[in-house]
Amino acid sequence: MKTRFLFGLLALLPGLALAQRHKPKPTPAKAAGPYFQQEVNYSIDVVLDDKTNFLTGREDLAYTNHSPQALTFIWFHLWPNAYKDNSTAFAKQQLRAGKRRFEFAKAEDRGFIDGLDFKVNGQSAKLEFDPKNADIAKLVLPQPLAAGATASISTPFRVKIPASFSRFGHVGQSYQITQWYPKPAVLDRRGWHPIPYLDQGEFYSEFGSFDVTITLPTNYTVGATGELQNPDERARMDALAATAASKKTAQDFGTDLKFPASDATTKTLRYKQDRVHDFAWFADKRFNVLKSGVTLSSGRTVTSWVLFTNKEAPKWIKGLQDVNDALTYYSRWVGEYPYSAATAVDGALSAGSGMEYPMVTVTMPSAIVHEVGHNWFYGILGSNERDFPWMDEGVNTYVEQRVSALDTLPAKGFHGFDKLPQGLKRTFGLEKLPASAFDQVPYQASASRGLDQPVQGPTSADYTMLNYGIIVYQKTGSLLKYLAGYLGQAKFDAAMHLYYDRWQFKHPYPEDMQAVFEESTGQKLGWFFQGMMTNTQHYDADLQTLASFNDVVKVLVRTDSPTPWAVPVSSVDASGRVLETLWTPPFGNTDPNADEEATSQLNFKRANVAALVVDANYVSPELNRRNDRLTVADHPSGFTPIRLRPLASVERWDKATISWLPVLGANTSDKFMLGAAFYNSPLVPKRLQYLAMPMYSFSRNELNGIGRIQLNVLPQHFSRQATIAFGVQRFERYVKYEPSVSFVWPHAPGVGPQQRLTLANTIVADEDRNRTGVFQAVDYHVAQANALQGWSAAVDLNRMIASNADDANNRQAVLLRASASYFRFYSPKKKVQMRLFGGRFLQQPNNPEFVLGLSGSPDYRRQTAFLDRQQISHSVTAQLHQADDRDGAFKGFLPVADTKWLSTLNIQADLPVTNLAVFADFGASHDRFFTSESTSRAAQRLYYDAGLVVPVLRDILSFYLPVAGSQYANGLPASRQDFTDRIRFVLNLNTLNPFRQLDEQLAR
Repeated sequence: MKTRFLFGLLALLPGLALAQRHKPKPTPAKAAGPYFQQEVNYSIDVVLDDKTNFLTGREDLAYTNHSPQALTFIWFHLWPNAYKDNSTAFAKQQLRAGKRRFEFAKAEDRGFIDGLDFKVNGQSAKLEFDPKNADIAKLVLPQPLAAGATASISTPFRVKIPASFSRFGHVGQSYQITQWYPKPAVLDRRGWHPIPYLDQGEFYSEFGSFDVTITLPTNYTVGATGELQNPDERARMDALAATAASKKTAQDFGTDLKFPASDATTKTLRYKQDRVHDFAWFADKRFNVLKSGVTLSSGRTVTSWVLFTNKEAPKWIKGLQDVNDALTYYSRWVGEYPYSAATAVDGALSAGSGMEYPMVTVTMPSAIVHEVGHNWFYGILGSNERDFPWMDEGVNTYVEQRVSALDTLPAKGFHGFDKLPQGLKRTFGLEKLPASAFDQVPYQASASRGLDQPVQGPTSADYTMLNYGIIVYQKTGSLLKYLAGYLGQAKFDAAMHLYYDRWQFKHPYPEDMQAVFEESTGQKLGWFFQGMMTNTQHYDADLQTLASFNDVVKVLVRTDSPTPWAVPVSSVDASGRVLETLWTPPFGNTDPNADEEATSQLNFKRANVAALVVDANYVSPELNRRNDRLTVADHPSGFTPIRLRPLASVERWDKATISWLPVLGANTSDKFMLGAAFYNSPLVPKRLQYLAMPMYSFSRNELNGIGRIQLNVLPQHFSRQATIAFGVQRFERYVKYEPSVSFVWPHAPGVGPQQRLTLANTIVADEDRNRTGVFQAVDYHVAQANALQGWSAAVDLNRMIASNADDANNRQAVLLRASASYFRFYSPKKKVQMRLFGGRFLQQPNNPEFVLGLSGSPDYRRQTAFLDRQQISHSVTAQLHQADDRDGAFKGFLPVADTKWLSTLNIQADLPVTNLAVFADFGASHDRFFTSESTSRAAQRLYYDAGLVVPVLRDILSFYLPVAGSQYANGLPASRQDFTDRIRFVLNLNTLNPFRQLDEQLAR
């Protein structure tokens, strides 16, 4: 399955130990006995009722026990039950993935399987459901099934087809019938593999034969696994293909997507196929059909089909060639396609951009090569996708990338960047970059933030949502390209062919693939399969010239990697053209007590060599390429000027880049400001990061802006990332200096609550008031959430010191604040949220400016971008009109500021139907305060307010409209102006930062 991730964004924007991360110890493989493989042969009859969206059928299967022991039970998958309720593994994973649609689905949109009545050799058999998974059950056999014996198993079944939440479902009368029948789990040398249905996480199935009949209304067109046995239906498909072939443009196909009425008559289609592990079918009355074919090197002809609606007809016309390309090149590079046909179907898939089944795939047009390629991985090489997803998704991605990179083919997917206009490439510094440089970017973006995971080790469900694509797909594909470079393409292809020949229609594990590659190449490859594939080590190498002669250049390659790897080094001429590429043997600094880096020597031909470069072709998993180039001693230095590039660029060994963006700003003090941000590596943060953002105030003729430099460390234990930073900013006649250190954990991404600890020393110098404040803070924040609900908590301890230049006495205080928040959705797009806050001065302030604010904080550390901090405006005044939602966070403004303690409860709920929300705040303070302008009212310690929230730009700009509260003399506004004057707003400008968005998305 090819999933949708942030590859487009990534390419476009193309405990406390501070030692660099080392590889985790690989998890030992489970003990395995001699190889055996079970066999399951199916006969299924099923009827589709497209009025009620039910399938009614009967299944007869012959289960042959090739294991060495007798079986007393057989685990069965009943995967339609994954859609039964919100307690299933699928439902829970949907929430972890940020999806609420299934959680709030109507009963009629859910699915299930029932009507089961299993018989084994004619005797009734008991079915015991797994108490934790409704889609897994144990079939208890009436008598043990001896080794080598075959059992005849039968059952009727009825399936409610769900709406399209994942792979199995329907949209209207468009049906994708997948994972739909009772299916035995795999029993192999490692034991039983009963697995619940998951959206992220695929399958493991026994090979056998299928004989399937499908009864449905006559005017449906079907794409399915197997060979169609009905001559009349084959003739109908050919006629449909001839009709579609006469159409060339979108106008020829039209735009009609309505479902025609179903015929009153029905037809029964029969499909048969041997040596497959699954059966899927797709039915739609609107399908157009196109037919083609390829002739393989053996002379066999394979028929190719595409079935599609009018929606993207031109893309599907081109998609037919994609099917042919996949059949041709996978057969050439992996092994010959063994079946008679391959079909790509347009469907309403909700689990990524495509999903593969033997001989048929449902897909988007852009993913056809990838999905058809899955006929090899895992259609023919039937690996355990749930435990080792890289063996199908990653290996398939590698071959797909080879197909997409062919010059004779149009650009597809990620490799489309090769086809960008040259002017645009030059603008972003992407000229002369190979596709492999872009392939590395998603992995580099994740790894440089300490968010990567090993290719092998986590199961499918253990990857974060983004890492499932970044690591399982992209990194695996890139690592296999790296291995092919090390071995040589011919040797790699020979090994892949041997792997295919030996393990087709079987169940290989990673050690089996490694053994075949070692046998074929004659090399030990544990450093790759058990090293690089199982760790998150960040590799780096540099060069040192040993000697340069008339005919040879000797170079020393150095690495401090604690795990061995082979380093590709190239000689290049003055234009950067690669002359020669040599690989070191696998080596590394495997002795943790060694003081020096590990080294390896390479000898290059001297002619025309201007420089030597580590990984000139961008095939190794390096994060830092700026130290990869070594100029030959007797050649000009070849210094490349640093170039400015807008937004972001891919790091390269031959060009130095600073990224930049224009920035605008405004506030009531500085008025309009214009400037630019200059920074390094937003896609792949470096160990040393910097930002310089000067902004000129035309009103004051002053230079304002922000500067920041930080050291990023990926610790070995405890913390995932440690950051030591120093920042400075100047706006509104104040200057802020802030050194800080922060830690983020847990060490592994996507595990448990996300926590951050920050220690900061903030100095704020107010130039107009000639006053300096020093704020020493320890902030701790923890949060955990899924799509349905979430919680967070924060505690901060602040020591505050303020002084005037002419005041010898520093005024100080110590403040402790804590808050806890909770939210829960009550519908797919509506939620209720609560916040409880409490603050107390542990050391009483002797400065009246040190207070706790009921309606917002004094923002001592200048953490909020206020439009009118200096209280100049009558409409956007800080806190009076612009809220910061901190401290007491009352939505209405009450001038309550306590010097001892303050506590509040804030509640907000989205309203049904409208985009509005309601709020209510309740608070208490130690001191008594007057709560309105009327001095005749008594002071009080308890407060409240309530009103409406108007979200203008969600999470960026919202308005608060108080309609009741302690701020009003009688609890309600006395006039229209009394109401309008108290309207407030919150403005979160940080949300607009694209790089912050990137960081947050990668950390999900």
